[in-house]
Amino acid sequence: MIHVRKAIFAFFFLFLIFAGGIHPCNAEAEVLDSPSLEQLDLEGLLEVEVISPTNRKQSLENIAGSYTVLTEEDIKASGAMSVPEALRVVPGVLVTRMDTNKWAIGIRGFNGMFNSKQLILIDNRPITSPFYSEVIWSNNDLPIELVKRIEVIRGPWTSLWGSESLNGVIKIITKSAKELKGTQSVSVVGTDGVNQMIRQGGELSDENNFMVYAKGGYESGKSYKVKGTAHKGSKDLVKGNTGFRSDWQNAFTDQLTLQGDISASSIKEHSPPGTPFSANREKKEYGGYAQFTWDRATGINSGMQFRTSYTHSATTFDDLNGISNTVDAEFLYSAEQIGMHLMTFGVGGRYFWDSFEQGKHVTVHNDQFSRMDVSAFAQDKMTLIEESLFLTLGLKLDYSEKVNISPQATARLLYTADKDEYWIAASRATKTPSNWAREGRYEVKYRGERYEIDTTNGLESEELTSFEAGYRRIFSDNLKFDLSLYFNSYDKLLTLSYDKDTRIATPTSSLCGLTYGTEASLDWKALPRLTLRPSISLSNQDFTGSSIDSPGFAPPLNSPIYNVKLQALINLADNLDLDLFTSYLNSMDDKDLSTGFSFDARLAWRPVNNLSFELIGSSLLSPINDGNFAPTKPSGSLRVIWDF
Repeated sequence: MIHVRKAIFAFFFLFLIFAGGIHPCNAEAEVLDSPSLEQLDLEGLLEVEVISPTNRKQSLENIAGSYTVLTEEDIKASGAMSVPEALRVVPGVLVTRMDTNKWAIGIRGFNGMFNSKQLILIDNRPITSPFYSEVIWSNNDLPIELVKRIEVIRGPWTSLWGSESLNGVIKIITKSAKELKGTQSVSVVGTDGVNQMIRQGGELSDENNFMVYAKGGYESGKSYKVKGTAHKGSKDLVKGNTGFRSDWQNAFTDQLTLQGDISASSIKEHSPPGTPFSANREKKEYGGYAQFTWDRATGINSGMQFRTSYTHSATTFDDLNGISNTVDAEFLYSAEQIGMHLMTFGVGGRYFWDSFEQGKHVTVHNDQFSRMDVSAFAQDKMTLIEESLFLTLGLKLDYSEKVNISPQATARLLYTADKDEYWIAASRATKTPSNWAREGRYEVKYRGERYEIDTTNGLESEELTSFEAGYRRIFSDNLKFDLSLYFNSYDKLLTLSYDKDTRIATPTSSLCGLTYGTEASLDWKALPRLTLRPSISLSNQDFTGSSIDSPGFAPPLNSPIYNVKLQALINLADNLDLDLFTSYLNSMDDKDLSTGFSFDARLAWRPVNNLSFELIGSSLLSPINDGNFAPTKPSGSLRVIWDF
């Protein structure tokens, strides 16, 4: 046992030398089919399988990392109409609705519309835009009723998921076509607008199932407003999308999945902050994707997966037009355990290209851009002491054109004892700058003046050294506790340096600093018909090197963030549920976050098994906001779900 401990500490010492340790910042340098988790007994809870933290199926125990799993029932209880709304209940995740069709989602800080520090996937397909590292949610308006679960991984897992997962991964898993048999209608009418979704699923043969859906809606517009200015929120959002999924599965080894979606939306933008356009310009967005996945089981605990997809998006705003295309492919192999080693390997590649048609207000000197990224990873989960002590080592090599090979490394140690789990982790991660900041020049004409963004000076990759620790305990079937601590040292983060005399903004690798904090959550079934889920997240950010402070950009300056959440799930009767969610956020200096209380409620009644009526209230307590954005008005909706 002593030799094992010495080996472990020696490894961590060598790892920190390899990772570079913590260095002073240089500002001048450039779940499978499952019910809600609270309904499971102890044995059932440990058998719930997740995929994201290890890229292979495993139970909720034996994971050396901070994670949250939202099941289908959890998502329904949240009253969410969309994926971003469902994420509000997750500890350590900040979700802010910036406008009618814009969301800011941050894990452990960095909460802004252009936040680029976490990776978001739908069925393993990245939906984060490679151009400016934001998710265009209007092109990814997935019907929430199709979602099977959402896995949220907090902390760097770049050794598995690559440089875009610097602060975490949000993985959205949809239901299989077999789980979506029959017809479903979902109708929503409320103070914000109306939405309608129709879904049809069935069998083509004993081994082949299909599903198709169509969704459309209208939203009048949120009360978004930048304080002290005439800038108002967008309005009159009209959106629609349709998609399909087909699964073929034989009795033993193989499953083939083909799925896709096309979407379109239009919205009237009323002078968004920082743009030279006049009021009520219409913006149109179009998107679509197709994906093929082949899963093959090669043993009881081994298998391989091949996945490839094509994604297209287009945006028209005033006289500007932009088009983006992405083709990606990956191959994963999970090996059977050999002695103490459980290995997972993978290779992948992504090629994207975009083009831009400039208008009278904006000039782009490089109106076409393309890039090829390739990667390979290996991970070994070693059993040092049977059913007690596990060490996970992971390394991923990312290569991007015009950027050197970036190693992403992690080491994670887990110790389990009866109902307790203790874990520590050290990670070294890098991130390639987004497309827009890497090359080219942009000129904007505004009120007779010319402003320029010059990206020709070159940028370095962003760097992160992270240390984490955590503790989990399952006291009983009715009480579970989770605690995590983290300390992140960032260097060479992307920011903008602005010269007021020349009116030139230059992307630089000059932002650096620290984030550190803790997250604690409790899942307590206090009574047979009452479940309480309190959580608290404390985070502090200390950064230097930014010269621009504008709405939506949200440079992470010195801004402590305190976020307390409480979800109460009340089963009033066998067919009547009342679900409440309240949150308090104190963001201190962060001007893009709402400060104060928020309160949401959902009352669900099921008169028969295949029909439910839900009254949903959002933002019932308007937050007190001393920052740039005015509070959102309360809203109410009626959602009717009919399966037939």
